Amino acid sequence: MYHNGYVESLPVQLPEIQNLVKDYFANHYNHNFICRHKKELVIDFIEKFVPWLNTGHLKFKGLKDFKNVYITNGVTEFIQTAMVEHSIKPVLVENEYKAYWAHAKTYIRAGVKLNNKVDVISLPFCRTAEIHPKTCEILDKPCWIDLAWAGNSGIEETFDLSKAEYVTFSFSKCFGVQYHRIGICFSKKPVETLDIEKGFDYVNVVGVELMKYIMTKISPSYLYDKYKNIAHKICADNNLQPTKSLWIGLEDGKRRPLIEYWMKYLNENGK
Repeated sequence: MYHNGYVESLPVQLPEIQNLVKDYFANHYNHNFICRHKKELVIDFIEKFVPWLNTGHLKFKGLKDFKNVYITNGVTEFIQTAMVEHSIKPVLVENEYKAYWAHAKTYIRAGVKLNNKVDVISLPFCRTAEIHPKTCEILDKPCWIDLAWAGNSGIEETFDLSKAEYVTFSFSKCFGVQYHRIGICFSKKPVETLDIEKGFDYVNVVGVELMKYIMTKISPSYLYDKYKNIAHKICADNNLQPTKSLWIGLEDGKRRPLIEYWMKYLNENGK
């Protein structure tokens, strides 16, 4: 399976996020209000996302120029949809997120033609939480940039995404909300399959409102800055090299998920 060894690198949900999730559903969630105002709520979220993202250490130019913005079930729904509709054959650097090629192989076996080669790279890189050596080269041409690891990154740098064709972001690594399935994805050309649902805002508006509520309290870098010393200690105690992500260390240069150590830390500290 493509996810073997990958799911273990998913984050824990830190106490600040747990408390906000509980507070949202206890005191703010209103199903009928969401039903009445879903269009405005989705528009508001999209308008607030880029300014919020750029309050973090890792910043991005060019996202405002994308005319097609979609709320998706994490990054995965966009992979599954855009790849087929736009006939994208992903060109990956070594050890890139395996889901891209796993989906591509499934479609090819089913007879779907993937004729358009598109370079795909995660930024930060999903195996190291650093900037991959080929990132700037890929950014200089039409490409697909995966920002799944951009939230809570310790990298202090600005990247221009204006030449990218696709940019995808997931809140999973940022807030530890992987099972809420919330992503926001940008495309230079329409993804008509997603436009069908976008047309009547049939997306996870509850998740949108939850993320927007958390975004008002937590910046993209807040949790990294608060917990990075704990992550570094976890790595030091287990002979791992720390990274600029809370969720992974390196062992002999290879990614080592830290979730088991985070679970132990949270249990020992009553969190």
